[in-house]
Amino acid sequence: MGDFFPPFCARGHCIHHEPTRRAGYQAYVRWGFYQTKAFGRVPRYRCTSCGKTFSRQTFRLDYYVKRVLSYEAIIQRLCSCESLSAIGRALSASTDTISNRISRAARQALARSSALSAVLNPDEDMVADGFESFCCSQYFPNTITLLVGASSQYVYAIDHVTIRRKGRMTEKQKKRRGMLETRWRAEAGGIEKSFTRIAHEVLRVYAGSKRPWFTLWTDEHPGYARVLAGSPHLSLLVREGVIRHRVVSSRVVRDTKNRLFSVNYLERELRKDLHEHVRETVCFGRNVNRQMERLSVYLHWHNTMKRHRAREGPRSNMEWVSTEGRGEKKGSKGIWEWRAWRSLTELSDAMSETWERRRRTPLLARQDYLPGYACM
Repeated sequence: MGDFFPPFCARGHCIHHEPTRRAGYQAYVRWGFYQTKAFGRVPRYRCTSCGKTFSRQTFRLDYYVKRVLSYEAIIQRLCSCESLSAIGRALSASTDTISNRISRAARQALARSSALSAVLNPDEDMVADGFESFCCSQYFPNTITLLVGASSQYVYAIDHVTIRRKGRMTEKQKKRRGMLETRWRAEAGGIEKSFTRIAHEVLRVYAGSKRPWFTLWTDEHPGYARVLAGSPHLSLLVREGVIRHRVVSSRVVRDTKNRLFSVNYLERELRKDLHEHVRETVCFGRNVNRQMERLSVYLHWHNTMKRHRAREGPRSNMEWVSTEGRGEKKGSKGIWEWRAWRSLTELSDAMSETWERRRRTPLLARQDYLPGYACM
């Protein structure tokens, strides 16, 4: 491990935990050590300002784990259409252990995505569309709204909403849906509320851009136009020409000339690479928050690790966004070693819901458990 020096106090209320007071943190003393099978001798420290004790492991992504697994190996297998059971068999670990590591990796991915959004200055149009899947049962479908760069294919934002089952059903299926909805029913107007959050994410993405206007491409879903017309802020920007909303029929050939190509391509990749989204699969998501954690890990891999094109060199989608993106690849070093802190990470509402596991899973009465270290 080499010499380790605590970068800040681990206690959230300590003055030496705040970003403005963290530089040159020296208000600590060594406080012994403890021995572990996984990490050997682990040094401890005590803050002389607040009295909080902590160790080197407090700052590591593997805090409180009893066995070391490769995050890179787990992510590579997850993004290659392997199920949790298959990953566990390959790494000789239980599915609970694999899920735990994916949850940790998801919080790292969210923190990295938030940091990138603060420095990237996109010079491209945006494409938005809803990706449909399901969780728990096909009686509880969901729409994951994706905001993707038109040329870079970088995913800027996502939002999740559970919707009511639609389409043709037999009488037996209708009765079954009615019975399940007595226990849990999706909120009405969920797709429009989800797109509203995505539309505001567009404004956040372009906050530092020098472009006087940008185009938002969608399909002909009537809810998208209603959102842009119904919001006082968004409708004003549309009237002034800052947001130019353009629609493309979903029946148009889905080739590279299609204006929705970037989001169509991403949806195809999700169907191909994430086992739970494959058509007619028996490997489906059973918990909404864990499903979104897996998706967050995949999108981090898609944005920063996967090549933009296999035959166009090693540049990732992040490096295609802007010159700032090309200089941020080094920032990913150490992402699977030192953990991100919730108290020091600024997240969007959708990211916060994923990090804090605040989404409700259909038919699940209790709120999902969130480890204490994830709130630090």
